Amino acid sequence: MAASTPAVILSGGLSERLGQPKALVKVQNKAILTITVEKLQAVGCDPIIIVVNRNIQFDALLNSNGATVVVNKTPETGRTGSLKLGLNTIIAELGRVPNKLVMVPIDRPGWKANHLRQLLIQPMSSCLVEGGQKGHPVLLVKNNLLDVLSASDDVSLRELIHFNPVEITDGLLSMNLDTPADLVELAKNSAFFAEL
Repeated sequence: MAASTPAVILSGGLSERLGQPKALVKVQNKAILTITVEKLQAVGCDPIIIVVNRNIQFDALLNSNGATVVVNKTPETGRTGSLKLGLNTIIAELGRVPNKLVMVPIDRPGWKANHLRQLLIQPMSSCLVEGGQKGHPVLLVKNNLLDVLSASDDVSLRELIHFNPVEITDGLLSMNLDTPADLVELAKNSAFFAEL
């Protein structure tokens, strides 16, 4: 059930190509981080852990909408290391490994709450797919979370987990906030973010 599904937002990268923190990029007068947390809250995800680098810790707190912010002191280890940090924070809070977990990279904002609802009902680890392209967020189930915990921090999730595809047709899964040109694309599609 969605109310018991925790989420980890990955925002630990240094955003060197973009030139500014991805989590703090604004669209519809809100930080992408705030919008992401609101979408997760809209479907009942709890707890929500935001993994950041130390450079944006305080700005992330100001834009966290009540989610917990943790600092990845070694962001260069990559997404799996950040996911493990967030997952371990959830385990400490719950006292157990969750049955399911939603993972959201902050630089992949082209999804809505209704897409996440489709993921949450899946019995296996799943990812959104649009036009044949896999995207985010992803749902991880307990046995795969255990795989993540035992993996090296620099291993790609694609190497660890087979994701069941969940097809959508009304998202922007190809959107990636990585370069200044991507900010232009974000601005062109700002209406997409008017509703969760």
